[in-house]
Amino acid sequence: MSPASRRLSAGPTNLPRMALAGWNGTICLQGGGEFSAACAPMDADLLVRSGGPVVVTALAGAPGAEYAAATANGVRHFRALGATEVVASPDAREHPREALAALRTARLLVLPGGSPSRLLDALRATGVKQVIDELLAADGVVLGASAGAMVLCAWTVLPDRDLQVVEGMGVVPDAIVLPHWGAWPADRLRSIEAAVPAGTTVLGLPEQSGVLLADGQVTAVGVAPTALPTTGEVLTSRASGGQIPA
Repeated sequence: MSPASRRLSAGPTNLPRMALAGWNGTICLQGGGEFSAACAPMDADLLVRSGGPVVVTALAGAPGAEYAAATANGVRHFRALGATEVVASPDAREHPREALAALRTARLLVLPGGSPSRLLDALRATGVKQVIDELLAADGVVLGASAGAMVLCAWTVLPDRDLQVVEGMGVVPDAIVLPHWGAWPADRLRSIEAAVPAGTTVLGLPEQSGVLLADGQVTAVGVAPTALPTTGEVLTSRASGGQIPA
């Protein structure tokens, strides 16, 4: 952490310099490394908060074997955490009716990582975005990891399209996520900050870590702190012990 960086208190925090507001339901944005053992505490908390079925849909993966493998990983993870109702959604790009029916049973909907451009296209083309909006309006829970976290925000970086910054789903207004925090060169960060409107909250999310948006509060979760690179601040979680990623 640079000498100018300021560490914000651990635990639930209303951050005066963060413009995050106006979301519905409960949203967990994670920086990657999803479904690992280190993610268990924050994901178990989401199970408690949701109080109902979990549905996993890996639409950031390519249709076929990639989608099936990533979705199955999520199902295994949540079953190991004690969830009794966990569903692998059919791929909405191939079986839209069946997929939307499965997704509408969710109280916790999980979007793993992969390609943010592929996921963004899928959410727009299949009607899954509407399901997400309906779930959150009904006080449900959505977990987005890596690409899943990126597209839920107002703005999304597309690494496979020369780091183009485009409009995201807007589920989390006035924000942009940079996952796998620590791997973003300074020049790329500056170009991304210049591409979004003033006042946009830039969230640097390390793997196996992130932020929980619930009850009007922003809480750091996971094993490492969340970075707010625009302001030089760091939001630490209790589990991170204040350790700042290199």
